[in-house]
Amino acid sequence: MLSCADATRRVSESLDHPLPLRTRIGLRLHLMMCSACWRFSKQIRGLERLLRGPRKGSEAADSTEEDPQRLSPSKREAIKRALRR
Repeated sequence: MLSCADATRRVSESLDHPLPLRTRIGLRLHLMMCSACWRFSKQIRGLERLLRGPRKGSEAADSTEEDPQRLSPSKREAIKRALRR
């Protein structure tokens, strides 16, 4: 049986590369029995998804909405005109 320290380390490792089958099985068994490590696993995977952003081909990535960090050309011109005044 894995210790919690080993389980959390392996959860973190699994974000970087696939774990061997035997290791994945041991980790899953531990996560099924340990609610604290299961929560850690869910939280760390959620953080990874947030940091990586929308995946190519996902609904969020295919959205036609403008990037909130970019101004449309008409808004840029309006700001330029206001600054010239």
